[in-house]
Amino acid sequence: MADLSAAQSAIQRAVVKSTNQKQALAWTQFKDYLLSIGCQGDPFLEQFSSPQRHKILAAFAHAIQEGRFNSRSTNPVKAESVRAAMDHVTQAFKLVNHPDPRLDNDGRFAFFLQCQLKFYSKNDKPVRQQEAFTGPILKEFYKLSKSSNSDRAMCELFIGAFFFAMRSCKYVKVSSHRKTKLFTLANIRFFFNNRLVQHNDKHLRLSECVSITFEFQKCDTKHERITQHKSGDLLLCPVRIRASIIRRISSYPLSNTSTTVNTYMKPDNTIHYFSGTELLRCLRLATTSIGSDILGFSAKEKGLHSARSGAAMAMYLTRVPVFTIMLLGRWSSDAFFCYIRSQRIQQRDKHKNDHQRELLHYS
Repeated sequence: MADLSAAQSAIQRAVVKSTNQKQALAWTQFKDYLLSIGCQGDPFLEQFSSPQRHKILAAFAHAIQEGRFNSRSTNPVKAESVRAAMDHVTQAFKLVNHPDPRLDNDGRFAFFLQCQLKFYSKNDKPVRQQEAFTGPILKEFYKLSKSSNSDRAMCELFIGAFFFAMRSCKYVKVSSHRKTKLFTLANIRFFFNNRLVQHNDKHLRLSECVSITFEFQKCDTKHERITQHKSGDLLLCPVRIRASIIRRISSYPLSNTSTTVNTYMKPDNTIHYFSGTELLRCLRLATTSIGSDILGFSAKEKGLHSARSGAAMAMYLTRVPVFTIMLLGRWSSDAFFCYIRSQRIQQRDKHKNDHQRELLHYS
């Protein structure tokens, strides 16, 4: 019993808290739906045949797609969310050793359900990708941040994340629980002539390269180390910007190697942790300052994921090889191609190109 309990605990901890919550919500919605159609006392549909279970699942999926369980929105739910709800319900079946209700007698995903999800997918509105950040926006962000130490710290944090194509959950506090964790000072190392440079070295900013160790990532990869070399730019340089962050945080009285990079000490000596909401406000302010007429997009089209897409775009425009883009951005597939906007490539006028080439000098 002790072994079984430990195994069950490991199963629960393998899934992040937010996913467990989504599974619980979907299962509650499914039981509520069964109750609404007069099917009581049989949540696992044991009294029904396989084709009948498929029809009940299809009806439930339609209710999800219409948004009947979400009173805050009248818009149809996307196919991806409908499929996710169906998957979560299936997980509830499997956890108590009941067969997958989506499968037919041949063990395949029921064709009936496949067609339904395909129809929803075809009718989904196109996804609006967040626009990539460019050199002018980063420099405008830095210019606007000069009047505030807090904004300056956030600007440096974002530029540092840009060079490593980071997800926001790695460097700022986000609302939902994520599998990945904020990285700390211990994850950042500097090198000169292949020798480690200590954080308290007064010449830290003159290091040749900076490495960040990603202890745990979304794809379950552990302890992956990515290295960036200095660019030569006084602002847009991964080494200089990281050295500035280290110097600032290390000056705080209680900082240590476990201190997260989003740590900031206010003038009253209280500790604050930068959030994604704060950072996004500053980023959109910089975008608005330049203007949509010049950039070709509005501030609303910017998000925290724009750092990742911007890095992919910058590397592509500077003719960085595909395998290098995948390595630096930690993409295990060619998924990064979704960040390469054809309209951006077609509009490469001289003004934008000059700023893009200033961004990265990869070796």
